[in-house]
Amino acid sequence: MTVESQNESLALRSDVVVSVLEDGAVLLDLSTKYFYSVNSSGWAIVQMFENGSSAEEVKAKCRIWAGRDEDSTPINVFIETLLTENLVVMTTDPSAPHDARLNGGWSRPSIEKHKEPLQRIMTSAFDPSIPLAE
Repeated sequence: MTVESQNESLALRSDVVVSVLEDGAVLLDLSTKYFYSVNSSGWAIVQMFENGSSAEEVKAKCRIWAGRDEDSTPINVFIETLLTENLVVMTTDPSAPHDARLNGGWSRPSIEKHKEPLQRIMTSAFDPSIPLAE
């Protein structure tokens, strides 16, 4: 599925958990345990997918926020990354549109997949090789 040919509604998968930060958000894919960092413009786009939006609706809103057309390629790349990483899925029953807000000024949306999944970052609290706090 590509952004250019797709007018279907997309929604953030229910097992993708979001933690909002001051300058963006972190997405945790509970099925793969990978983290993704998004900047504030990326977070605004992800908000639109929380209840379901088409890529065209997202791009139209981004044009309003950005006030220019030259960011269309980074927006397409961002949405393609969400699709490729299976963070969003097609939905036939979008909810009411989300009033996505862009905090701060517009910048090209970015998404970065962290190198290690959660299970490699976390260690067991019951691991005998980890010293106990006294």
